[in-house]
Amino acid sequence: MNVGAFPQTPVVARHNRPPPAPPANAINRPDNHNNAALPEAPRENAGRGTRTTGPGPVIPLNIMEAPTQRFYAFGIYVALFAWKFYDWAGLVEENAESFWLFLKWIAIDFAFLFGLPEMRIPWLELSQPFVVAIFLGHAVLNWMLMFNVGLPWQAWILGFVKVFYDRELAISEHNVKLSSILHNQSLIMGRQVINILPEGSAVLNPEQLPFCLGPDNKYAPIPIYFNATTPIEVEITRTDLETNQQEVIKLTKSQLREIERKAKIGTQDPTQAVVQFDFPAKKPGVYQLGKVLDEYKLQVQRLTPTTFVVQCPHAWVAPVTDSSRCIGDLSDLTLQVSGTPPLKVVYGRTIDNKDRSLHVQSLQPDGFTSPLTTSLRPSALVVQDDEDISWARPQRIPVPLNESMVTAGDWQYSIDEVHDGFGNVVKYASPADDPEGKPKPKHLVQNFWVKQRPQIHLEGCDMRTPLKIAKGASTALPVRFDIPPPVPYDTSHQISWQFSPIDTLTKDGDHGDVVSTESYNARHAEDRPKISAPGLYTLKKVSASSCEGEVQEPASCLLLNPLEPKLTLRSEDIPDTCAGNTVGLKVDLDLIGTPPFVVWYDQYSNGEKYPSEKLTISGMRYQVDLEPRLAGHHKYIFTHISDAIYKDQKLVGPGYVFEQDVKPAANAFIQSSRAKASACLGDEAEIDVVLFGDGPFTLDWEVVFEGKRKRETASGIEEHGYQIKTAPLTKGGEYTIALISVQDKRGCKTYLKEEKKISVRRQSPRAAFGQIDHRRKVMAVEGATQKLPLRLTGEGPWKVVYTNLNETSPEKKVTTTSIRNDNGFLEVKGRGVFEITSVWDSQCPGTIDPKTSRFEVDWFPKPELGIVLTHSVSEADGKYIVAPVCEGDVSGFELSLKGAPPYHVNYEVRHDPLQVKGSSPASSSRKQLDAPLGKVSIQAETARSGTYTYKFTSLADNLYNSEKNFKPIVVQQKVNRKPSAAFAKPGQTFKFCRADESDAAGIPVVLTGVPPFNLEVEIKHNSAASPEIYRTPPIHTHTYDVKIPKHLLRLGTQYIRIRDVKDGSNCHSISDLGGASVQVQLYEAPTIYPLETRTDYCVGERLSYTLSGTPPFEVWYTFDDKERKAKSPTTNFRRIAESPGVFSIKTVSDKASSCRAPVDIVKTIHPMPAVKISKGQNVQVDIHEGSEVEILFEFWGTPPFEFTYTRSTNARKGQKSQVLETRHDISHEHSKVIRASQEGTYEVVAIKDKFCAFSTMQGEIKEKPQKLLKYA
Repeated sequence: MNVGAFPQTPVVARHNRPPPAPPANAINRPDNHNNAALPEAPRENAGRGTRTTGPGPVIPLNIMEAPTQRFYAFGIYVALFAWKFYDWAGLVEENAESFWLFLKWIAIDFAFLFGLPEMRIPWLELSQPFVVAIFLGHAVLNWMLMFNVGLPWQAWILGFVKVFYDRELAISEHNVKLSSILHNQSLIMGRQVINILPEGSAVLNPEQLPFCLGPDNKYAPIPIYFNATTPIEVEITRTDLETNQQEVIKLTKSQLREIERKAKIGTQDPTQAVVQFDFPAKKPGVYQLGKVLDEYKLQVQRLTPTTFVVQCPHAWVAPVTDSSRCIGDLSDLTLQVSGTPPLKVVYGRTIDNKDRSLHVQSLQPDGFTSPLTTSLRPSALVVQDDEDISWARPQRIPVPLNESMVTAGDWQYSIDEVHDGFGNVVKYASPADDPEGKPKPKHLVQNFWVKQRPQIHLEGCDMRTPLKIAKGASTALPVRFDIPPPVPYDTSHQISWQFSPIDTLTKDGDHGDVVSTESYNARHAEDRPKISAPGLYTLKKVSASSCEGEVQEPASCLLLNPLEPKLTLRSEDIPDTCAGNTVGLKVDLDLIGTPPFVVWYDQYSNGEKYPSEKLTISGMRYQVDLEPRLAGHHKYIFTHISDAIYKDQKLVGPGYVFEQDVKPAANAFIQSSRAKASACLGDEAEIDVVLFGDGPFTLDWEVVFEGKRKRETASGIEEHGYQIKTAPLTKGGEYTIALISVQDKRGCKTYLKEEKKISVRRQSPRAAFGQIDHRRKVMAVEGATQKLPLRLTGEGPWKVVYTNLNETSPEKKVTTTSIRNDNGFLEVKGRGVFEITSVWDSQCPGTIDPKTSRFEVDWFPKPELGIVLTHSVSEADGKYIVAPVCEGDVSGFELSLKGAPPYHVNYEVRHDPLQVKGSSPASSSRKQLDAPLGKVSIQAETARSGTYTYKFTSLADNLYNSEKNFKPIVVQQKVNRKPSAAFAKPGQTFKFCRADESDAAGIPVVLTGVPPFNLEVEIKHNSAASPEIYRTPPIHTHTYDVKIPKHLLRLGTQYIRIRDVKDGSNCHSISDLGGASVQVQLYEAPTIYPLETRTDYCVGERLSYTLSGTPPFEVWYTFDDKERKAKSPTTNFRRIAESPGVFSIKTVSDKASSCRAPVDIVKTIHPMPAVKISKGQNVQVDIHEGSEVEILFEFWGTPPFEFTYTRSTNARKGQKSQVLETRHDISHEHSKVIRASQEGTYEVVAIKDKFCAFSTMQGEIKEKPQKLLKYA
């Protein structure tokens, strides 16, 4: 930077254009205003706003400006695209694809797109990612074009190209324009146009659609149709339904202008020839079309059907006072329907969300007559001028719905539809159909809640089973309240009954003259009224939730107040018959009341009070003996009495107190808290007896067992206690010790009733071992705890003593254990024979059965591993040897396993390679194996040659883990190397002709391995589905020339590949499919074949052939007796038939073959047929309805002729003609006349003769509008 000079600022392009290069003589031009020289402005790449220090464009801007460089770059790009589309068009015409063209354009696009940024042209310095993206897009486009992938715009591009270039080689070897041959308009000429003069008409509502007015229909659009006329005045007559008065309505000018506008559209569009105008009827009445005038003020022909416009039908639900109903009630609902009778209403009835649709039809007032009730349809009604139409007036008709509501739940009636006599329908949308889910209006819906009726009856009381209560007491009336499901939450109800006092009942027990009615409001189902007055109660009515219920039987109940209980006592002494003393008191009890009775009394003996005693008496009389055991003064006081009704009535008076001095006789009692005792088998029973009286005593007793009695006596007993001891009880069963009598010192004997039962076990407790799997022997894992099942009898818990018989110590260990379950277990460790020596239960010692007193426990054997010896596996020197195999072969050996599967084996694999040059070092690996069975196969390692050693180091099964002292097992196997074979010069090509009789040249091969070798060679031809196989004889050298017989070769190129080689060690090697190969080419003279078998063609068609051989080809042919020669660079040969004649191919040759193959292929080309209608002129004829026109068709070609002609709408300005019908016809002459009477344009669209056809219908034939025809 020079001092005093301006700084160098970057040049920024304006308007996206680079600055022009300054002239060379202006670079150092001095400034008139500043003496300091300005430096040269730096050259900047166009389009960048920052300073650039890199090099400029390859072509300097002073030599070629940037716009010019960009123009040339764009021109080259367009030229390349044109070249690319030229290649693509050739592929499309040939209907082929080319991989080489694809590679060619990939290379060209790569060079252009990646070379363009290197030119550094301003504005074209593209970034690397952008260039890569554009290149990928071009690659996809190249793939689609060069592989002829169908494109959506392919036809458009071809059509666009053919606009500029549409030429192909013809038979004359000149380029001709194909479109001029295919689209020869002179083949079909002329047309016939027929016009039929129209007649106008007008009609009101020809389809007789029903119309009605209502809240949603403010007016009724009645259609009026005008055919072939434009009205200027239209009158409509309306007859009022209420007054029968008529009024004339004229269409307004705006409405007439609307009809005129539609009529003009109809003149341009034949499909809209009939004009429809919707007249808005805003009042009910009968409408008819009156006067209609066209633009000439002439009356237009009109039909005058009547159209009724009535009020739209509607319906609603009459309001009800109460929406609650009881089951069995009538719905008592009325639907109000209004409209023109006969009416029909459709309503829905929903019970607990179960919908059912119902309807009522033919609704009309009484005495109503209407033509709508006859068989005539509403559309067939015709109303005269003075005819009464009052029947069309709307009527209101009530529809009562009185159905029995037999199901409880939610009921809903809703109106869905209503119809009138004309067919007008008003539908009321349900919430399910409404988009917003709005409910129906309230006047269309009525909801009811139908409730169940209650039921009551008396429970536990009727005329045969009265209620009894004490006087002054009250009780609940035993009313049972029921209501069928669904049971409501509120079960409050009202009950009413009739009551008659007990003294007013009739002789039959019914209500007498005095009857009162009482009621009770119960709060819930279990709430019952209280009653106390004796008499007859009869249920009469029950109601709940305003529903009156049903009173079921039993409905009557008798309430009584029984007499209070009373007791009368009488007593007498009980004397001792021996000594004459009083020993007790005998008391007789007479009772009044309601049994059962309970009487309490207190007893005092010698001034001491004993606990109160009670007597339960079921009858009205009772006797009790009061005999005290102790001598002295005794007092008895009866205190209370109760019966079934009255409780704890106090007894007061001297009649309830008794006193007596008693000196009792001798007596004895067994002193025991239990009436029954138990004893062990063989034990002696001991029973304590308490004696009363004056001693000494003599006691008699007996022992009863199994029906036998044994009496025993003990005398001279001085004490008041004595112990009876029995002999040993050696039999099991129930013994009874019964006291017979006792005698005191006075000699008075008292007979006794005391006894005691002793239950003696029928057998002693026993102990035995149970079974496991029907044996008293079990196998266990060494060191595990084993539970041995026990079977014990007696009363637990048991004490079991056992020992192990296999103990080797001098003193065997005896073990005692406690068992609480009779099917318990004995837990032991170790193995041996365990024996039970003794057993005790909770009371008695037991016995041991020697047969079941022992249980054997043994251990599972530990797992073992061995090698299965076969013809390929042998044992030598403490290890196993597997027969040698070849490298890559499948080999293995089997392991034999014993124990409890599954097994787990660990082993090592060591590989020692063969000692050859380049061999890898030794290696080893550890592996694991899980085996579910006793035998398992080991897959041998054969991937590499050498010696493999398998060392099995540990073994475990389902029961035992691997042991440390496991002895390893070693297995060895040798793997031999595979032989190999390869071509000495892979890729070499061998060529010869098929006609050559000598054998093919030998192909040198190099072999490695152990001789002799057997070689297998594969011969694969491109056209063959499967290859040929050639096997050589044994080869004893390492080099060999393979000679392939000629009969295994085919024409063209075939690849020779070594498939398999086997050496002397029986090892063989299979080559990979992609291995090295050589080529053998077999040539033959070229041939040509037509792509179609037919011999007759039409002018404009393509004659296509395929050539076999090596391009380019030369084809010699004759046409119209002139011989011509053509060249074909590809295997396709095609020519356009531009004129009729005979085309014959004579010979053909190719590049590879020097011979010319003679052929004789002959094709005949026929001229196209032609047709003219009306001498080839456009003739227009106007006729009236019913007239006819003759249409003349003339043909050129070979009969018979089959032609297709159409009748279209006559063309109008701004509208396209539309085809109305298409007809086909045949003519065996060169002319034909057809008569026509329908309007339209008649023209021929297709013609064909005996051989060829031509058509102008683009929808049917696109590329080839002609084809060859065949006639039988």
